[in-house]
Amino acid sequence: MTSNAKPAAVDLAAEESRKTAKRDALMAIEKQWQGDWEHRGVFEVDMPSDDSVAPEDLHDKHPKWMGTFPFPYMNGVLHLGHAFSVSKIEFAAGWERLQGKRALFPFGFHVTGMPIKAAADKIARELEMFGPEFAVPEELETQLSELSVDAPKAGGTFRGKKTKVAAKTGNKKYQFQIMQDQGMSNAEIAKFAHAEHWLEHYPPIAISDLKAMGCKIDWRRAFLTTDHNPYYDSFAQWQFNRLREMDKIKFGKRYTIWSAKDGQPCMDHDRQSGEGVGAQEYTCIKMQVLNWSEAAQAVAGSIPELKGKK
Repeated sequence: MTSNAKPAAVDLAAEESRKTAKRDALMAIEKQWQGDWEHRGVFEVDMPSDDSVAPEDLHDKHPKWMGTFPFPYMNGVLHLGHAFSVSKIEFAAGWERLQGKRALFPFGFHVTGMPIKAAADKIARELEMFGPEFAVPEELETQLSELSVDAPKAGGTFRGKKTKVAAKTGNKKYQFQIMQDQGMSNAEIAKFAHAEHWLEHYPPIAISDLKAMGCKIDWRRAFLTTDHNPYYDSFAQWQFNRLREMDKIKFGKRYTIWSAKDGQPCMDHDRQSGEGVGAQEYTCIKMQVLNWSEAAQAVAGSIPELKGKK
């Protein structure tokens, strides 16, 4: 005996939507009010204009608070560590607003130093090596496979075949591979051969992410470091000039890693390779030779600079 009953069709999309209905509703409310905050400029803080009090008493009547966040470096997107750290000042700004203070939370983006330029140079060099499609020769692919990191053995310690840098980049040897992992097309990656493109690409993404987090930031005051922003650059120069006039900073000498190619010091995170390499100190011991062998005397005698030396 057979049954004509058919199994009920399951609408997977509807089932998934039902499971996330509460989450989706909360996110919709969140986006609605975030849009309202931005439209009304809720977090835009200006100096108060109040002629009823003397300038020296202005802040007593209109208390203020300002907090800042260490400028994230713009050679990539923000990550969970940024979100954790920014949440602290975000909550502080919200609390101060609840206390009736004019809470100002500006935000800057760090683009100083060599890492962005070094990464841009890598893309330019890889375009020359592999072409616009970044076609890596088979023999080099074999070398890349050797960058894998060994899994720890039971009861043993973790050992990697390559450096910490290889582990941090997910075993990607080339810069274009790191960016492919971010979902970029080869045509888009080629644009990163120009350092300026990094400054145009990543800050807007960071702003979008921070807005999605609901941060109480006055985005009118957002800026980039370096002379890309002449106002901030002038402010930084002014600080250093004043500190030098006060004899708080001065020029000095120290051992450093020197880039013969660039003709300048090259700090740890500025290097394309060699992260963690420090200055190496050597001790030379000068000893006087009392008895030379005949062969040594013959060699020393043939070198004019060593004649008469002990």
